[in-house]
Amino acid sequence: MGFEENRFSEPFTNNFDYTSFNELFNLYYPRLCAYAYQITKNPTASEDIVQEVFIRLWKGRKELNIKGDIFNYLLKACKNASLNFLRSESSRRKTLEEIPEKDSINDMDLIEEQELVDFVQQCIDLLPQRSRQVFLMSRFEGLKQQEIAERLGTSIKTIKNQIWKSLQYLRTCLKEKDAI
Repeated sequence: MGFEENRFSEPFTNNFDYTSFNELFNLYYPRLCAYAYQITKNPTASEDIVQEVFIRLWKGRKELNIKGDIFNYLLKACKNASLNFLRSESSRRKTLEEIPEKDSINDMDLIEEQELVDFVQQCIDLLPQRSRQVFLMSRFEGLKQQEIAERLGTSIKTIKNQIWKSLQYLRTCLKEKDAI
């Protein structure tokens, strides 16, 4: 059974079988890839586009009723898919260009941030034990002043004072080290 192009020039209907599909694929795939490449200028994308066109053709074969030349149908499908690819690529490039460069984190930023975190931890470690405990429960465990007071068996006023004194101390500690 040879590859006869005129065999596919008649109206194409849903009696499309695997053998016919393979013949069609082998006959037109290289030309369709070349056509898609003329539009996209991307060899990999061109092959992907043509393969997708053939996949859609195979999946839709039961409902298929092409009136006219199948090659013209495939050309049009490749053209539309190639143009969609270009639109998608253009949109992707535009989005990437809009992302500010400063959003990228460099090693120095990470090092400086870690140094600041370490220094803040040193200042917290210098707090008196009870103040440190209250401050950590408040800021790092997210407990409310009432919850801290209940856990530690003390008044809310004492908890408020310890948090306030801890914050004052941390500000002073950071100012002395020129961290603020």
